[in-house]
Amino acid sequence: MKKFPLLSILSSLALAHLYTAPVSAQTLHPELLFEKNLVVASYDLLEKEVEKDDFDANMDTLLDWGYRVGDEWGKKVLVRRDLRNKKLKFVEELRRTAKATAKVANGTGFYLGQFNGFHLIATNYHVHLRLVTEPEDYKEIEFPFLDLSFNFGRTFGAWLEIDLALFAINMESKWDRKKLQSVAKNFSFDYPITRNQKLLTVGFGRAKNHYIEMVGTWDSDCKVFSGDNEFKTKYGLDEKGKIVGTWSFAVGCEASLGDSGSPVVTRDTGDIIGILWGVAPKTPIAQSSQSLDNMIKENSPAIWKELNYAVPATKIKEFLLEKIKSGAITDEVERKTILAFLGVDSSP
Repeated sequence: MKKFPLLSILSSLALAHLYTAPVSAQTLHPELLFEKNLVVASYDLLEKEVEKDDFDANMDTLLDWGYRVGDEWGKKVLVRRDLRNKKLKFVEELRRTAKATAKVANGTGFYLGQFNGFHLIATNYHVHLRLVTEPEDYKEIEFPFLDLSFNFGRTFGAWLEIDLALFAINMESKWDRKKLQSVAKNFSFDYPITRNQKLLTVGFGRAKNHYIEMVGTWDSDCKVFSGDNEFKTKYGLDEKGKIVGTWSFAVGCEASLGDSGSPVVTRDTGDIIGILWGVAPKTPIAQSSQSLDNMIKENSPAIWKELNYAVPATKIKEFLLEKIKSGAITDEVERKTILAFLGVDSSP
């Protein structure tokens, strides 16, 4: 049976945290992950070898500690029977969301629909970077629950301030088009984002997900924690070390490396109210459901330090309209496509 040095396990986890959101406000460092006493207490184990099963178990324990929100781990690997589970009141919303969600580079994206003749995918700016810098490794956009894959096409824009990228996929088959358009859904730009709003997310987060399958979250802690339509700019470093800010609202849905670009969906209505982008290092206060409830009751500042973060759809629209109004988007095809995506008439 294959064995792994335990030191490599800890190093891998540290790097996973370090690059969870490479250009987001949540730029994590190993010292935030491993408290000094924990590292010292583990020195006698660092050079020992562990078997494959133990490797998985140790990684799961560490990742649970590093990414869990609330009392229990809420993410689960999605299988087709989950999308037919009538015991879930929101099974229709889950089914559509899962079918429209794609594996994009080392993250997640989702199909929005056809705009100005182009089939658009949304993902994070920092996920899109991989598509353009490593095209040979990430040229296919895969939709697991539709059994479809498409080549990466034209990019219509990538904006760090809203950690969003819009790009087209190349689609030739009418049958493929019909399947994909049946699950298309755009952002609900004007839908209110309210505290305690129940959410669901799906993506390809790698924590406790050994085969990088699609995972979903809809437990009791997966909800909006920030106030009603309360948005803040979270600051961090981009890939060049420049300080940047990204519009955000706070959520309690678990997320890890690979979930970047996941749709944030209202459980009751299926509206897409944001796109997941930032993961904060978890401390004990974020891993107790009672403490999380107290955060909301007290409107604690910890809401903006201890949780995970998504870009609000309303800020996406506001930002892009300002870009168009200022003349920053000069290409006519890009301008018309983005206006169509925003639901704005592009005629003179």
